[in-house]
Amino acid sequence: MKGKTNNMTQNAKIRRPMGLLQFVGMALMVLALLGSCELETSRNKKLDGYWRLQQIDSIGTGGVNTMQGKRLFWAIQHKLLELRDVDGKISKCLLRFERQGDSLLLSEPYLYDRENGDKPLENTEILLHYGVNSLNEHFKIDNLTTSRMVLSSRKCRLHFVKF
Repeated sequence: MKGKTNNMTQNAKIRRPMGLLQFVGMALMVLALLGSCELETSRNKKLDGYWRLQQIDSIGTGGVNTMQGKRLFWAIQHKLLELRDVDGKISKCLLRFERQGDSLLLSEPYLYDRENGDKPLENTEILLHYGVNSLNEHFKIDNLTTSRMVLSSRKCRLHFVKF
């Protein structure tokens, strides 16, 4: 019995350093993998999210469209903007955007069509419903909080509430 106990004690001593070596090796592999990956994160902070378009003010005429009965949304994430009518009456669009300080620059608009491939838009017919007046639109961020956003272009001012 005494011989078996010594054998077990010797085996336990041998296994402990081996387990420690495996743990250290795995930890080094994980650190190497994490260090080699470059994660791209959004720097949009309050801008990212799902925004409901509540009102469009015309700067030239002073007119106000309260968007009564319409449920139009801007979904903003990282560098992509999705324009969506949740009632399905207006086609969905995708745009690239870049934020520079208090400016929001929209570009590369596409008609959203995952089944047949998204198609580049050639005119603003659909975009106008969402308050976008040109294929490359520049907005000034007038106000941005965690719950409200106001954007202005040369032609209009857009008021949003965050969902």
